Amino acid sequence: MKSRSEIIKFILFTSIFIPTIIFILEITFLFLNKANTKFFSGTKYDSLTGWRENCNKKSTNPENHNFLICDKNGFIKTPFEHENQKKDIYGILLLGNSVAMGEGLYGFNNEKTFASQLENKLRIENPKVDLVNAAYAGFNTWQEHVETFRYLNSEPFNNDLPSLRLIVSFGGIQDFWNFIRLLSTKNENEFEYSFANGMMIDKNNIEYINFLTSSSLGNIRSGLIAFLSSIRKSSNFLSYLDDLRSINKVQPGIYEKKQLTINLKKDNKNKKLKEVLEHRLNLDYEEYKKIKNYSIQSTLRNISSTANLDLDSKYIYVYAPNYFSSLSEEQLNGNEYKHLIGIKHLIGNPVFPLKILEREMYLIERDYRESLFSEIKRNKNITFIDYSRKAKNTNWFIDYSHFTEFAASELSSMLAVEILDIKNDTNLSSENSNY
Repeated sequence: MKSRSEIIKFILFTSIFIPTIIFILEITFLFLNKANTKFFSGTKYDSLTGWRENCNKKSTNPENHNFLICDKNGFIKTPFEHENQKKDIYGILLLGNSVAMGEGLYGFNNEKTFASQLENKLRIENPKVDLVNAAYAGFNTWQEHVETFRYLNSEPFNNDLPSLRLIVSFGGIQDFWNFIRLLSTKNENEFEYSFANGMMIDKNNIEYINFLTSSSLGNIRSGLIAFLSSIRKSSNFLSYLDDLRSINKVQPGIYEKKQLTINLKKDNKNKKLKEVLEHRLNLDYEEYKKIKNYSIQSTLRNISSTANLDLDSKYIYVYAPNYFSSLSEEQLNGNEYKHLIGIKHLIGNPVFPLKILEREMYLIERDYRESLFSEIKRNKNITFIDYSRKAKNTNWFIDYSHFTEFAASELSSMLAVEILDIKNDTNLSSENSNY
């Protein structure tokens, strides 16, 4: 048995040796990490919208890595910024989710993104246009509403932000995925009052704030987890290990979308919406209509409120094409049956993934879209533009929602014409009112 002095020596040496090794590892990997191009991917918590882009070290991207660069206000950068934004500038606020933001069209000073291409084409006709890309991945129309509020409250005291003349919500798919989440939700906890059924911000963000609050109120377990997490995030050695693990991680995109093609028995080929609801979602049609109406009314409240926020600005809602609205007759009626792949993160990360075919999702998206359109058209304060069938084929998409560079170019050209027509009509009406 070891003597007391030997035990004390062991404890003393251990208490010196382990911190020394940790210090050496951290210093070593600090320089290793500095030798590589490092940036912080993903999102960060935002107290108003729930999350937004983590712009740390993303002001430039000279080597065209897979991320979008930010301006000093935390927006995804567009090419042009005027020196004096308050002098005769036609300000446009672009809202939406990752589709409008430019997900997948990385590098080259963000010049490939839908927002940048739209601004370029508008400025060819009117150099006074300044477009602010306020879209962000995962945003729904409620978060667009909040972001517009933030902009309107910030703009008067920021000379680098233009006064708005036009607000454009571009996408449509942002609230559709929320609708699919509602259809496939089986967890009763989703419907707790504090979560607002997930129609405002994701319940994971609410739980995150509840977790941080509990640690500050004395919850030892939450405090310890937060402490260990902060160590992990700030450790150079652990950061290096995370980079090694992420090298071979499969990224969602075309490969995942197209990798599963199956042969189905005849009785599994659902050709009508009611069949899809029954066999894939275990819903009867009346229950489905109730959820659809609830989802659409929520979206309408959001966009109607945004349309009325700034009386000096016009509001445009654009329903962009998506993969499902662009399926060809062959894809809808042929002998190739493809399951949707990699959509769990879009519909609330259910324990059991939704098993549904692309052609079956087409039926749901079309029904949702047509119902939404009929309701939007009743609001005279909203200029509604339907691009849902403008894509020539599904090759316009890199996944179920996001555009290729070619598609972004085509759609931005279409929208630029519409915006310029609206601008000219507004100017003409203003001139006539002065007489």
